[in-house]
Amino acid sequence: MSDFERKLNQLKISDFIWLIYFFIIIFSLISNSLQKKYLYSKNKYYRTHARTINITLLVVAFFIYFYFVLESLDDINILKYKTKVTENQRRVALERLITTLVFLVGGALSIYTELDDQSGDIDLAIL
Repeated sequence: MSDFERKLNQLKISDFIWLIYFFIIIFSLISNSLQKKYLYSKNKYYRTHARTINITLLVVAFFIYFYFVLESLDDINILKYKTKVTENQRRVALERLITTLVFLVGGALSIYTELDDQSGDIDLAIL
């Protein structure tokens, strides 16, 4: 696959990811509404459904971050075989990989925290 085709494919996937983020925003607003209802009523039904939505959104975000890690690794591997690569291009590719890995680890920790919070006292505001 040529560099042009690869970048075009990445942009198509990026467009799809932006659509996913649009739905993440909508479901985050629904989750916040359920959490407000829980705060007023103390009805566990609302808290349970809000947590379910939050965990689902975190898992979706985790897989998005995972995709970006794979893309960053792919970029680094491609740079290995190119002949005219500057040190700056290599450094930026490595920085992108580190950034995506940090997001991936943060996403994994957020999922763990949400699953571990049995009392419902901690509300993650990361989405």
